[in-house]
Amino acid sequence: MKKVALTELDPRLQKQVSAADQQMKTNPQYAVEVLTSILARNPGCIEVRRSLRKAQKAMLGTKKGMFDGLTGALSSGKIAKAVEADPLAALAAAEEALAKKPIDANANKTIALAALKLDFPELAAFAYEELATNDPTEIQHFVDLANVWISAGENDQALSAADSGLKLFPGNGDLQEAVRRASVNKTMKKGNWEDKGDFQSKLKDKDEALRLDQSARTVTDAATALAQAAELAQKIQTAPDNLDLYREIVRMFLIAEDFDSAIAWLQRGRMTTLGKADTSLERQESDLVIRRYERISKQLRESIAGNPVDAASKEALQKNEIELNDFRLKTAISLVERYPNDFAYRYELGILLLAANRLEDAVQQLQYAQRNPKFRQPALLAIGRAFTLGGKYDLAIEQLTAAKSEVLMMNDLKKEIIYALGETYEKMSKAKEAVDEYKIIYMADSGYRDVAKKINDFYEGQKGVPA
Repeated sequence: MKKVALTELDPRLQKQVSAADQQMKTNPQYAVEVLTSILARNPGCIEVRRSLRKAQKAMLGTKKGMFDGLTGALSSGKIAKAVEADPLAALAAAEEALAKKPIDANANKTIALAALKLDFPELAAFAYEELATNDPTEIQHFVDLANVWISAGENDQALSAADSGLKLFPGNGDLQEAVRRASVNKTMKKGNWEDKGDFQSKLKDKDEALRLDQSARTVTDAATALAQAAELAQKIQTAPDNLDLYREIVRMFLIAEDFDSAIAWLQRGRMTTLGKADTSLERQESDLVIRRYERISKQLRESIAGNPVDAASKEALQKNEIELNDFRLKTAISLVERYPNDFAYRYELGILLLAANRLEDAVQQLQYAQRNPKFRQPALLAIGRAFTLGGKYDLAIEQLTAAKSEVLMMNDLKKEIIYALGETYEKMSKAKEAVDEYKIIYMADSGYRDVAKKINDFYEGQKGVPA
């Protein structure tokens, strides 16, 4: 069976699919009828099959039966026989069963096996996705999904499937093996080590690449790093518990600016004997995930700058920023829960909670953090800001004044503290006290933020006012 993209269908059919998608919530029966008809004529179009399944679920629901698991076990042999006899007929019969019960496990298993028989791994993957979505408590669904993507050469998809399973079943050996295989395959592919030619010729090619013109140095470095990563991947296959190899392959992918691969290999390294005991790797992984999010945001901002009306990029940027903030906060909370006596983690969590406007929670974490002399003054500043945001101006003044007195040099931190103190006085309608604070900064650094403007505005406002 040949895969058919939605865009390859007759334009009239594409419009019908679009109309059916729009009717999914309000009139799912109409959507089912239209999509069923289109799928019958175009069984290789996975997008139509996916839309049909959504419509069927909207119309019939997703409630499981009491004996679903039992009937699934009893029917496995029959499924294999039916697929072996006539995969196309088995596929059609499975669709008929799903038309009555869209989460039928046996029907989805039939589609998966029939698709593999027909050399259509993408369809098999869709069936395993449905199985994993409908019954996420069954680990084998995630294993099957990851393995079918590996067999199709879609290593990123395999890693995504395996990682989803590992979140539900941490430490599962089958899923870890799938991750290892997909990671190795991906690395070998990136380094072009599966192309024709022996090892020595590849080394000659690499040496020649290193002699390229200076203007291409960045590309050369990335290409060389990927080639070295491919070598390291081969070494890891023979020494899978060598943490140093994982550290080095992560470094190579960072040189190549491939954060996804770097994160994947770091996660594998954390599963080694030494990796499980190395807490620094956990922090490195979270830092890399954050860098990946930040890079995506940067690329989207550049896209928006070039095309200010790009609504899709704006939406993607907003989504990415939300995910980044959520990840940072969840990571910080997890670190504090596991290392409650680490004041650096307490301080970081407090700052993130403050940014999320969770003021009481922020103050609590920052009060813990200030017990460490290294974080005391920055924590006092943050606590003062939290109190100011919460309208507790007297408490804010107390914290900020204490921080101001403890920082002896007029450095950036002291300027921030004094500026925050001035802002708090302004919110209290105490203009004279506020400008007195701004003057302290102005005398040391007249170009700091808008202190010059604030002072000038104050004096302008005093003109004509009786002394």
